Amino acid sequence: MAKFGVTMTATVTLGAIAIATTATVAQAQSRADWLNQGETVTYDGYLLADEAVFASCDSDCDDLDIFLYDAASGALVASDTLLDAVPRVVAPYSGNFLIEVVMASCSVSPCATWTDSDAGF
Repeated sequence: MAKFGVTMTATVTLGAIAIATTATVAQAQSRADWLNQGETVTYDGYLLADEAVFASCDSDCDDLDIFLYDAASGALVASDTLLDAVPRVVAPYSGNFLIEVVMASCSVSPCATWTDSDAGF
């Protein structure tokens, strides 16, 4: 169900107060980490063809990179190494992938990072 970007609505009851919230499934699937300059984190996940994977980091981060590998062969299939803090790659086909996020430059370590995809890998 998460692969279709389904929007879910939840009502949370706190005592006599009920709060309704709406969030996409992909938002609920975000990965969050703390990385020092030069550190990496790797996630695995199933991606659909043309599904975008993106990352971001806090204001102390100057450069964040992302690499997408085929999980079965280990082959690099996409990367974003531009000098920015918002890298994005697109899965060229449906399948299992390894997503590597690299903290290329962080002025005050560690930096907070968030990684997600269109459908929430």
